[in-house]
Amino acid sequence: MKNVLMLKKVFQHLLFHMAMVGLAILLAMQQVAASKPAGRMPQEQWITSAFDTLTLEEKIEQLFVFSVFGSAQEEDIQKLTQLINKYNIGGVIFRHGDVPDQLAVIQALQQSSSLPLLIGMNARTGLGTRLEGATRYPSFTALGAVQNETYLYELGAEVARQCRLLGIHINIAPALDIKGGVVQGQKEGDIMSDDFSQAFAKGLRYMQGMQDHGLIPCYRQYPLASPLAMANGGTRSLSPSPLLGNLVAQLNFTPDGEDIADKSLLLRNAIPETYLYEKYLKLEGLVFSEPLSQLKGDAGKLAVEALQAGNDMLLAGAEITQGIRGIKAALAEGSLKEDDIDRRVHKILRAKYLVGLDGIPENITDQDNEEKKLLWGNNARLLKQNLYEEAITVLRNEESLIPVRVLDTTTFASLSINLDQNGSSPFQKMLDNYASFAHYYIQDSKKDINYNSLFDQISQFEHIIVAFYAHPSRKEPEVNRELLTFLKFLQKKTKVTLVAFTSPYSLTELEKFPSLICAYDDDPVAQEVVPQILFGAIGAKGRLPINASKTLNAGVGVSTRGLARLGYSLPEAVGLNGNTLKLIDSLAQWAIDEEATPGCQVLIARKGKIVWEKGYGYQTYDKQSPITPETIYDIASVTKVAGTMQAIMFLQERGNINLDEKLSTYLPELQGTDKATITVREILLHRAGLRSFIPFWAMTKDRKGLNPSIYSFAQENEYDMQVASGLYAVSSLRDSVWHWTIDSKRITNKGRRNPSWRPEYNYRYSDLSFYLLHRLVEQVTNQPMDEFLRQNFYDPLGLSTLSYLPLRKFPLEKIAPTEEDKHFRNTLIRGTVHDEGAALYGGVAGHAGLFSNAHDLAVLMQMNLQDGIYGGDRYFQAGTINRFSIRQYNDSRRGLGWDKPEYLRDGGPTAPEASYASFGHLGFTGTAVWVDPKYDLVYIFLSNRIHPSVRNTKLLTEGVRTKIQSVIYQAMEDYNGR
Repeated sequence: MKNVLMLKKVFQHLLFHMAMVGLAILLAMQQVAASKPAGRMPQEQWITSAFDTLTLEEKIEQLFVFSVFGSAQEEDIQKLTQLINKYNIGGVIFRHGDVPDQLAVIQALQQSSSLPLLIGMNARTGLGTRLEGATRYPSFTALGAVQNETYLYELGAEVARQCRLLGIHINIAPALDIKGGVVQGQKEGDIMSDDFSQAFAKGLRYMQGMQDHGLIPCYRQYPLASPLAMANGGTRSLSPSPLLGNLVAQLNFTPDGEDIADKSLLLRNAIPETYLYEKYLKLEGLVFSEPLSQLKGDAGKLAVEALQAGNDMLLAGAEITQGIRGIKAALAEGSLKEDDIDRRVHKILRAKYLVGLDGIPENITDQDNEEKKLLWGNNARLLKQNLYEEAITVLRNEESLIPVRVLDTTTFASLSINLDQNGSSPFQKMLDNYASFAHYYIQDSKKDINYNSLFDQISQFEHIIVAFYAHPSRKEPEVNRELLTFLKFLQKKTKVTLVAFTSPYSLTELEKFPSLICAYDDDPVAQEVVPQILFGAIGAKGRLPINASKTLNAGVGVSTRGLARLGYSLPEAVGLNGNTLKLIDSLAQWAIDEEATPGCQVLIARKGKIVWEKGYGYQTYDKQSPITPETIYDIASVTKVAGTMQAIMFLQERGNINLDEKLSTYLPELQGTDKATITVREILLHRAGLRSFIPFWAMTKDRKGLNPSIYSFAQENEYDMQVASGLYAVSSLRDSVWHWTIDSKRITNKGRRNPSWRPEYNYRYSDLSFYLLHRLVEQVTNQPMDEFLRQNFYDPLGLSTLSYLPLRKFPLEKIAPTEEDKHFRNTLIRGTVHDEGAALYGGVAGHAGLFSNAHDLAVLMQMNLQDGIYGGDRYFQAGTINRFSIRQYNDSRRGLGWDKPEYLRDGGPTAPEASYASFGHLGFTGTAVWVDPKYDLVYIFLSNRIHPSVRNTKLLTEGVRTKIQSVIYQAMEDYNGR
């Protein structure tokens, strides 16, 4: 009796994370029946056949489950194999290991066992809980913050799928405790909710996902399902619980064929647990004991008492011999009956049948199998991101700092506490995608910190994001008096938002801060999601599941709305097949290997999410500086749409310019020239008869080379306009180029035997059109175009790299070089514009001159895709972008300033799959931006294919840009919802 009471105490206090493994027979039988292979022996026939082969001792041995650490060491496998050969045990529970080792061990053990083994693991929130190299999902506390329980069901389904890929049939988790509303145990990260009904309902959804997809989950419900009995073998009755009524009401437990009096009996009196299992929870399953090694006393007696308490399978190690001996003795003396053993063995065999162990052991996935790769695949990663997006909780937003709206007039800094400053964290990297941040650190909150110096530095910023991480020696950060005082003073001086990548219990001292977020875990995915919530790429949805402090009670949470900013996700989240997109890697590498370009950037955004952002190769062929997403490129003629067209659309919709008005109305210097009658619309359509290109730079040379009256190799006096590295020109050169543009002659169709109905000026793509538009913008705005674009678009959008004259902001090594110019500037062009005409304008021109990385171009194009809305602000009136981007004439693919897909003939600037609604532009340096409204798609390609020579046309002739674009559309077609 003493041991029985002690066993009961162990169960009630949850000393180990294994108790009752429930098998939902009705659901499982339906699933197995639906997928039963041809020729498979019927269930009852197989159970009877297998049972009849067992001796009494082998039946007893089937009740034991061996608990081991996963290992692929030969000697360990041999020991386990010897154990299985000696004892016909029913299963094995693994605690730790890594994926390859686990595969090897399970395969070896199944091949050694005469009757297939049930394989179990306490994979609480995914295999990553126990196995190195596998996915670990959010903590139970984070899962408790998720309001959409569909995601919890999907988590159970995904955990089940991954387990079955490795040959695992039982997940000894989660465990539900009615008494405390706890999932799994009383440890940090284990609490799903302090509210019983929520904890139970959410835990049950997780388990339903597992059992519906072929896994045997663990049910642990105290006092409802404590599998304990009195010493005489009778079934223990339940004591009334104040939460029991909530359980019945929450889950609507009504016994089939029973009257309502049975429910009142459940609430008022004690009833048998088996009745609860079968009539209320609809469960018939296997019940696992606590490990015999963790219980004090004789292992033989403990094994008997565990069976008497209602357990079906006994967890054992070296105690197995004593346990078998004790059960035999109990059978001999009559305290256990053979029928008790037979009944349990039948249940064990039924479980084995239902998980497919009725024949040859299942073919465990090997490492080369494509399905095995799904353990780390995009779908598993996407579910993890979805869970964190649903869970992360804004606890306080009293000053409406979240989401951040204003970027151009706010300075930002981050302060990371208990984080090593060697290298950026995922949190800091993601912050940098939304605004320019200065990053500060407190590596160890327990050490002495010079808070005065830190305060002087960081308080100068207007919005500071303070991130708490768990201290290495603790499971929550140390918010000592000095740190708390520092944060309070900082909050009085400037705006502060606190983010805790730890348990909510760590927030006790921070509960009164007006801007507060709980991320629950420091997982890299959680760190990437929080900045997206901070800046409005996604809205916050989570609710605090526990009572963390006096004011931070369960249910607290502020919902925030997104601001239509680009977020980050995986291809599958937006209907793209991630495996298909991997072809981009091959195409980019091929282009680099063939020296079509030394490197490139590729970015794909769909449905408001960046799902592909990679740098390939190097800045030059000497492979010294690798391309990263931060590398800046000369985007050449993409300037036309990323710069000039933004300004033209802005001015037109506000009535500052009329597209059908003569350009000379705004530029009087054109009056009296052959350009006096050109309309703004004709310029935008490239139908003004302007020459495609004029080598103005050649007019600045004499027989000896560069004209010394125009150029100097030093910046001095009137030579103040940089043309290239170490080369400067007089600022009056801009006026000279403008007058040369005016004086250039238009090309007419007259006299060329053209039909009379043909227009006088055909379509002819011309850089000179954008020389004129550049002048138009500056004349109408009375402002340099680079300043106008920066103030009205680039700064408010948070585009730090999209700019003219990048050397004013960035170091040279961050910018990819272009041509080794041997005909004009006689130097490597790097950091100054490659286009000669734009260089003569000092680097700021309408047709070229902008530099950018792929990310900033994607943001600008996304704003255009979203009809002018981004970050909660409207940059263009509704319909403006559509008016400019649609095709204007049947004999040309062009829109107003924007390029379009070719529809009259093969080829063109886009992939053939691009819709006719697409708009964008190419750049001479090997760049491209394309927006496809039909598919809600943005595609960016940047390269420096002209390095070191413009004669390298492989990128063009091989169609690298369009081939990569075709892969995107193929990925849409290949997406199958997985």
